[in-house]
Amino acid sequence: MILGKVIGKQLLEMGIDTLYLRGIERPFLQHLGLKFLLYDWGIKRGIYYGKRVGEEFGISFITGRGNELATESPHPNGEKVEIDFPPFPLFIVDFSLWNRHSESEKRKLASQTLMLISTIRKHLWDYNLSLNHTSQELEHLIKVMGFPNKVRRDVMPPSNTLILDPYAEDQVTEEQIRSTDCFVLGGIVDDSGWKYATKEMAKEAGYSFRHVKIALRGSRLGVPDRLNKIASIILRVKEGETLEDSILNEQSNADKFLRLLRDTTLNGDLERNAQWLRAGEKVKQRVRRITSRTRPESFSSHQ
Repeated sequence: MILGKVIGKQLLEMGIDTLYLRGIERPFLQHLGLKFLLYDWGIKRGIYYGKRVGEEFGISFITGRGNELATESPHPNGEKVEIDFPPFPLFIVDFSLWNRHSESEKRKLASQTLMLISTIRKHLWDYNLSLNHTSQELEHLIKVMGFPNKVRRDVMPPSNTLILDPYAEDQVTEEQIRSTDCFVLGGIVDDSGWKYATKEMAKEAGYSFRHVKIALRGSRLGVPDRLNKIASIILRVKEGETLEDSILNEQSNADKFLRLLRDTTLNGDLERNAQWLRAGEKVKQRVRRITSRTRPESFSSHQ
């Protein structure tokens, strides 16, 4: 909720510490910031009574009927608020290799791009995403899918930029994530073992930034690879979570299964592996069934 924190600070500076809400959408300030920036809402002044429903960053919220008083309320026809929105972190998705994809991969990539903006809106807003080197075909696809029009295009990455590459030699650290302004993600769907696609993308786009990978206890196996999941991991770390917790919180059961199978194959300790991976009983049962029948194929290429 990076944007929400900024909105709260700005409201306090305006002398506003209580708002009356006509609907409840949590987190309050993040949703409010999106209404200000995307839909041109403002603040309407008046006398409002309601019951207290929460507080975020020093701003109290009331709604419905009650005895608490507010003199301001967010409203589509309210007085507009100039928001000093955070320009960073910035995510750049580069589509230089769009034409190297199959038709089904292109559709998946367009869908992932749409999901990415929903993830970013949980923490920031559309301006913190740029789509670089898009094609007419991609622009048509995302327009048909209802992609918002305030996402930027072809932003030049600043000097403080990292390229997130699953095949990079270096592992990104929490300190690097928290101190980096911009993250470049390849607009790539890898359904056919396209091992060095991100390196090719960077060369094609002319990027010379450092490549780093997100790893979980030394391995990329079990690290989600969808655009929205990668962005969410980065944003969780930016907001204070550890990198490991961020990865585990974004894992699907399929991610947990693959990592649990690999680790259990290597060390034989299903229960301990499942505990740190926070894998549920269904995932553990799948691994038990496989490991009880035969020794699985080696996962050494993912270490």
